[in-house]
Amino acid sequence: MDIKRISSNAALISAPAVIALAASLLIPTPAAADPMAPPTGGCPGARVGTYRLSGSSHIEIYYSPAHGGTNCVKTVSEKTSRRYLRVWATVLGTSKVNSDEGLYRSYAGPITFTGTARRCISVAAKASPGTNPANVTKRSLDALHCG
Repeated sequence: MDIKRISSNAALISAPAVIALAASLLIPTPAAADPMAPPTGGCPGARVGTYRLSGSSHIEIYYSPAHGGTNCVKTVSEKTSRRYLRVWATVLGTSKVNSDEGLYRSYAGPITFTGTARRCISVAAKASPGTNPANVTKRSLDALHCG
């Protein structure tokens, strides 16, 4: 057997593995596509609303028909530094109220409600440019996404 033939056969066998490895490195993953994108944060369903809160933060609202309708809300920071964030929401016509606040790098929440089909939600959010909760931008949104 010729040594040249053995080395060319080995190259043919390993070529698909090398191509597959190279392709996997070139295909962007969600994190690789935009490393500064905020994490999705575990909200079920599809995003049905995005509302600007400040120059570097916004409110996201998600909805899923699961469990008689599921709403999920969070306040998202577009900066990676730690800052004060708050999200609050209620389902109108019920006693359901939930909130989350603190010093976060990504988002406050998510807060989730089930049984929201054919009901509206109201949302309030706060975000500060830093860690001081006294220096905040506030936004309230009433009677949203009345599924």
